[in-house]
Amino acid sequence: MARTTEKDAIKFVRMVHSEHSSYWKNKAVELRKYKNSYETKFWKDEHYDTTMIRIETADGFSYIEGFIASLFSRAPAVVIGKDTAASQGDAAMAQSAANRFLFTQREQLEIASRMALIYDFSALKLTPRQSDEMLDKVAIRAIPCWETIVDRDATGPDDQRFCGHVYYLNLVEAKSKFGGKKFNPVPKKDYFTDDVNSNNRNYSGVDRYQDFPDDYLYIQIVELYDLIHDEVYFWSPDYDNGESLLERSKIPVRTYDDQPLPNIVTLYFARIPSRPMEGISAMSRVYDQFYEKNILRTYWANSVRRDSRQYIYKEGSIDEEGLAKVTAGIDGAMIAVDTESLDGIIRSIPIEPISSNFDRYSNYIEQDINRGSILAPFSRGEATKATATEITALAQYSASEIGKMARDRDMAIESITNVYLRTIDLLTEEGETAVLDVDGSAKIITPDDLSGKFRISALDQGHQPLSDAIRKQNLVTLLPTLQGLGVSNDKILEELVRNYELPKNFLEKSAPAPQAVTAAPSAADVAQLEGGPVSNELPAQALATSLTNVG
Repeated sequence: MARTTEKDAIKFVRMVHSEHSSYWKNKAVELRKYKNSYETKFWKDEHYDTTMIRIETADGFSYIEGFIASLFSRAPAVVIGKDTAASQGDAAMAQSAANRFLFTQREQLEIASRMALIYDFSALKLTPRQSDEMLDKVAIRAIPCWETIVDRDATGPDDQRFCGHVYYLNLVEAKSKFGGKKFNPVPKKDYFTDDVNSNNRNYSGVDRYQDFPDDYLYIQIVELYDLIHDEVYFWSPDYDNGESLLERSKIPVRTYDDQPLPNIVTLYFARIPSRPMEGISAMSRVYDQFYEKNILRTYWANSVRRDSRQYIYKEGSIDEEGLAKVTAGIDGAMIAVDTESLDGIIRSIPIEPISSNFDRYSNYIEQDINRGSILAPFSRGEATKATATEITALAQYSASEIGKMARDRDMAIESITNVYLRTIDLLTEEGETAVLDVDGSAKIITPDDLSGKFRISALDQGHQPLSDAIRKQNLVTLLPTLQGLGVSNDKILEELVRNYELPKNFLEKSAPAPQAVTAAPSAADVAQLEGGPVSNELPAQALATSLTNVG
């Protein structure tokens, strides 16, 4: 059911945009601090004594990148199966097409994950793009939280009444998309500053901006999806003073059962429990500790530079020439002084060392930083005094917490895959086809192959480093048990090759050696003759042990 009049639609867009802008304007100062900490520009917006040396630590960067390194390794992927209620389409074709798309979008997925950690959340937007290739007609871009309109009263992404995107559009692109309308161009502004992103920051009149080429002019666009009334609105305050819509239409991308499907997928790693559509920045948990650490390191740096050797001397006992020799530090210099007053003429000034309280306070700061992180210290390369059992327990805990975050990311990947398949089905023309590699063979894919209702599950083909190491260790530990239960060495070898990513030719069986006339000495006989230990390990177990020793 559509809204009755355009006036009602404009009123709705204005209200949502005003609330969105006010909310994120109030958070700009807070998010700017997190941004500066990650970029190692901690003192950029802080007031300080310019005569003092400033020290900035890289803790903010290492904290965020520690999560990124644990969350990503190689390639995001999905497993697609047919839905039993509606089995149209080809699940194998859809899976190959989706994984082909996701493989090319690793950078945008990583950018979105990084922004979701530094700020409250992030989003990924899928839009049509020009391409002659059927499967390349969709582009994806990571967008920050302050550009993403969400229904903050909703209990989850699927319960939203509306969602949208606020962005600046180049005037050339705006005229191409919306026709030759008369726009009032504005300077493109950055969220973290009120300055204009150009070298001509002092322009204040719109007329002077209109003297610029269209390539350097922008208009602000609000792209809002009304999920209750099944409409998408394009509105700009820079067109007709915001009194008219640029465009209004039914939401084009549909689910299998013809429900509206927005092209914006949100990514949260932490949420406010009572308001799930409001995220929590990972950086916010430890920012105060980073602040204290930078203050402390700056104080130490300036104290060290004042830790110099200073002396006092009896006035008049040394002339200016002799005093110059003292301050110059010339080796073997002879300085004549009054012998009657030689004792006590000159002596060093004692300097008290920095209090040990600062060391203790620094340790407390580090402990607070570690408590604010779900990653165990050794996973960040820090040496600890933990036992092997404690390290294993911490590794499993860290892997579980990282796994929870990976599941949040995987949910976004599953939603992206669904939007991608439905968008490709919408954009392709009748009779259009593409060639796709499916299970090692080339097959022709058509839009009908992607039009079914599918069950989509994310699968990280690269695995996570921490979980990977634990899985390998557990496999080696279980080898004697598996062999005792009768599992064949061939099956165990297959698992070792898969987990350790060994060459596939390790699985090939060599031709049996010709039988010798005389029996060759056994391994035990050789070991006994050489005076070495007799190995009772089976081949698969010996291989796993060697791999574990290598690292």
